[in-house]
Parts: sequence; C-alpha cells; structure tokens
Amino acid sequence: MADDKKKRRELLPASKVLQTLLANGKSPLSDQFLRWKIWRFWTKIVGPTLGTHCEPVGYERGRLIVWVKSSARMQEIRFFEKTLKEKVNEHVGRDWVKGIRFTLDRRGLPQPDQVSDQFKGFLDSE
Repeated sequence: MADDKKKRRELLPASKVLQTLLANGKSPLSDQFLRWKIWRFWTKIVGPTLGTHCEPVGYERGRLIVWVKSSARMQEIRFFEKTLKEKVNEHVGRDWVKGIRFTLDRRGLPQPDQVSDQFKGFLDSE
C-alpha cells in the first residue's frame, strides 16, 4: 500500500505527459502524432521485409494510408493488409486503424532529414 502512494507522488517529465495525452487523445493532432510515431518505427512494427517496400503517409478517419514502391508490390502487400492493421493497432495499443488504403503517391511521406533531432528523440521515447 505504501508503494502505491509513493508511485502516485512521482513526477513525470512533461514530454511523457504530452506523449500520453497525444497518444490517447481523439483529436486530429493525436492522429497525426500517432502517424508520425508509426512512421518512425515502421520497420520495427511491420518487419524489415515489408518495411522496405511501404511506408505510412497519412491517416484519415480510421484509415491508414500506406505508400507502396510499385503496383506489383501493392498487389502483393494487399494480402498482408489484415496483418498490417493488427500490428499497427498492437503497437498503438488500441483499435486505431480500421482499414488501410494503399497508394503509389509519395507526397505525404516525411523524409528523415525533415525531422529535427530533438523531435526524433521525442518520438523515440515510448
């Protein structure tokens, strides 16, 4: 019982509190924060084989938009749609992705050099 009270008194870093609010929120900002986190850990989430052929580029109303390198790969990856959805939802910790839309349009794909080291560090802490 004393340990429970002690745990409640510990202060959390502001970054951890903000991440928790963004990860568990229901706002568009929360959705984009989760998309960035998924993009950052994509290869870890889906595995190195799939991770080299596709990347998340957007999220709209329960649908994750995934860029694929070629139409041939897109056809192949469609067979893994359910598995991708399950892995992403498992990583997020809730039923966040209801469906996946595949695209050959790479416009929404963030580039690693566009992300500051400070933001990468913020995204890296889980």
